[in-house]
Amino acid sequence: MLLVNESINVTIPSYQQESSSVQYMIDIKTRNKQQWQISKRYSQFEDLHKKLIPLFQELPELPKKAFITFLVGKSKEQLEDRRAGLEKYLQQLIVRREIYHSQLLRDFLQLEQCEEILPPNLLHSFKTIMGIRDISLSDQGVMFLLQADMSVLNRVDAYVNNMKMPWDSEQGEVKTIPVGQVECYLKQEEGEFCYKKLWTKEYSTQAICMFYEPITCSLLIGLDSGNINFIKVSERDSFQKYDQSIDIEIHMSRIMGLFYRNGQIHSVSKDTHYKVIDMEQGGLKSDFSIGKHELTSLTYNEQRQISIVGNRNGQIYILNIKPAQPIVMLQVETTTSFIRGLVLDYQKNYLISVSYDDGVICVLDVGKCLQDNVGKIKTKIQAKIKTREVQWSSKRGELFVGNDDGTVTIYNALDLQPQFVLKAHDKAITKLIWQESTQILITGGKDEIIKWWHFPKKWKAGDQDEQAKSKQLIEAKMENILKLQNQNQKIDSDEEDETGLGNWHK
Repeated sequence: MLLVNESINVTIPSYQQESSSVQYMIDIKTRNKQQWQISKRYSQFEDLHKKLIPLFQELPELPKKAFITFLVGKSKEQLEDRRAGLEKYLQQLIVRREIYHSQLLRDFLQLEQCEEILPPNLLHSFKTIMGIRDISLSDQGVMFLLQADMSVLNRVDAYVNNMKMPWDSEQGEVKTIPVGQVECYLKQEEGEFCYKKLWTKEYSTQAICMFYEPITCSLLIGLDSGNINFIKVSERDSFQKYDQSIDIEIHMSRIMGLFYRNGQIHSVSKDTHYKVIDMEQGGLKSDFSIGKHELTSLTYNEQRQISIVGNRNGQIYILNIKPAQPIVMLQVETTTSFIRGLVLDYQKNYLISVSYDDGVICVLDVGKCLQDNVGKIKTKIQAKIKTREVQWSSKRGELFVGNDDGTVTIYNALDLQPQFVLKAHDKAITKLIWQESTQILITGGKDEIIKWWHFPKKWKAGDQDEQAKSKQLIEAKMENILKLQNQNQKIDSDEEDETGLGNWHK
């Protein structure tokens, strides 16, 4: 299928050979009949390409520079081949929406004079002591930041230092080197992003995941050692301190996910076990192994009373958590590996997973899967590899994917194509939080920085009209499909996917 950018047309009709260089004349024409010409040297194309490589995958090939001495010079045939190659290169760039929207290409082609792209606006950022592992925000105005030392050398050094030797005095207190910590902040009246740090709790092992339950003010910290730190925060003292801190030895290896409901802690670990501890009555209520592969992620839906677990081999398990003993109801094969991120759309009941190793995003309808007792993936998106975070905006119909290179790629659910690439951090994205009501994306990374980004209602002038037309076309196709179904005609699954969406977002 030939992709076309309907907003703009770019050609290189000619070149001008100067004494020491060649200028390629680029003609730009827009749909509103604006047009202008710019000139670029081959070295400027090379510079653009080098800057695009860290941000975008599967770039078109830039015509190679042939080795020709300055004495012989370039022949007309070689210059013509390069002109045609550079023209093709630009035309392949502009049909990629996320590249066309990037500031790099817009500066190169001087596109600001034809239409304005509205990028996300950085509202606020602040530095932390260690890399970000998790972020929890509450309507109570309290914010918890889970951090870990991301340096392997530092962690090894701390492990050796913290190891208790036989000759160490039992009574003498040994100062340990922290490699993880949780910080508690309280929102101040001075401003939207004004937080005051109240307290810090340090750990001699890596802090991996966190869950905060605001009704009981219970904070759970999952640790690399397999332990869980259960903290009761004091709301009556304005969160200035915590009343209780209990270390629970529960798993044999790293905690990969946990949550708290009805006085019980649900947790999964690399040791393949799903466990439930009753903090009110005391004791281990449930302990069972899910498959033979490491469990790598956990989320849950209280309304449906289900939890969802992902593992290192690409399987997703849906469990019924209503009974005292959670029951695996369905296993879903994603044909990917290492499920790192899971997010639920609580309104439409979509489950979105992302695989760290191959960067494949899978979407399934949890309600439909349970109703049919079949774990069928509705659609897949190929993102960048080493992706660990994904968020979803039902209102915008967009996926936010945090990447290992510090970028956030925004995908449009209507056509499953990248909409925009945001260079958010200098190192890997480790946490994303999307706030639907404020249209704010919170990002955290290994670079020890948290940022708040405000997203525009539309990316450029005319976007809303184009999206509305696309949605109308999809709804019309779906209406035709429903009519055929009402006539008891068999609809093949491939025909249902003619919208290009797998019918997962309408």
